[in-house]
Amino acid sequence: MRLVSIGNCHPGMVVGKPIYTERGNVLIAAGVTLTNRIIHRLQQRNVSVLYIHDGLTDDLEIEDGVPIELRAEANIRIKETFDELVKGNSRGGKKIKHFNVDRLLNVLDSLLNEVQRTKKVSKLLTDVYIHDDYTFAHCTNVTIYTFAMAMELKLTRGEMKAIGMGAMLHDIGKLHVPREILNKKGRLTAEEFDLIKKHTDFGWEILRNEPSIFTSSAICAYQHHEKLDGTGYPKGLKGEEISRFARHLAVADVFDALTSNRSYRKAMLPHEAMEILYAGTHSQFDPFYLKAFQKAVATYPVGVTVTLSTGETAVVSEYKFNVPDRPTVRVIKDPYGNILDQPYEIALSDQLNITITGCDAIL
Repeated sequence: MRLVSIGNCHPGMVVGKPIYTERGNVLIAAGVTLTNRIIHRLQQRNVSVLYIHDGLTDDLEIEDGVPIELRAEANIRIKETFDELVKGNSRGGKKIKHFNVDRLLNVLDSLLNEVQRTKKVSKLLTDVYIHDDYTFAHCTNVTIYTFAMAMELKLTRGEMKAIGMGAMLHDIGKLHVPREILNKKGRLTAEEFDLIKKHTDFGWEILRNEPSIFTSSAICAYQHHEKLDGTGYPKGLKGEEISRFARHLAVADVFDALTSNRSYRKAMLPHEAMEILYAGTHSQFDPFYLKAFQKAVATYPVGVTVTLSTGETAVVSEYKFNVPDRPTVRVIKDPYGNILDQPYEIALSDQLNITITGCDAIL
């Protein structure tokens, strides 16, 4: 099967893998034949891609990464934590501002165990699911990417849990930012952007006063928008003035933000997002952590549809982390768009005269 962007889906295509809701329930089952009504419904729910059976790539195995049920549980637990802080709790008639850290630690442990078990980082986030609130799904995705990088860097389990908690709660300060500003489709005013920037201060204040949260985790919320050249916020820190966890998390945070649908723009392609990260090397992003991300997360995951410099259409059949821009691909259409009777594979790592010039689907 292969990934096809929703804009290139048409009636008669057969869904290859289920589409899930944010809570892990099946919205569209595998084997369903697409209709105009179903496609329109998925577009309304901001679905970007579908796995499609096409007869040419059905032997390609798209392995599951972190189970959708676990990702859904993480979204729910993060949402519960945010809601808990907004509404407050009552103990002995006194309202408090603390939250249930154990509940988060349990799901954090499960996510970490799953990432360590699969070791298939390139496939972790290729499940198609629908979420109604970007913030919670974003926090879950950033946590998974952060763990993937941590494995590449061979951090200890204790370090992984500390940075994982920082990743899971790095945007917790946004609960003090009005939703209409967070979800605004048009350009933000200077005043609105200043308020959004305060979410780092809000997050720091929430987490540093939580006894069960490591200071290093709280600093992630405070510093994840700092930049190496000092142009970030809230303090304009430079270089190693920024904590190593914050520099680590910043790469995962920006990549997921760029490759996600937002209220004000469409998601970017993974390789496009990587180009932006590369452009920010040394000025915004620490090259040490950017290299770890590149080794951990696939730019062109298996199943993605690409256009070659020859004009042919192909599907990625094998990803190679040592040469991320040159995977092995299966050519399925000639330069004129005709489906080949006998698809064939090209190892782009060997055929240096052929390059990828376009990419259809996004994660």
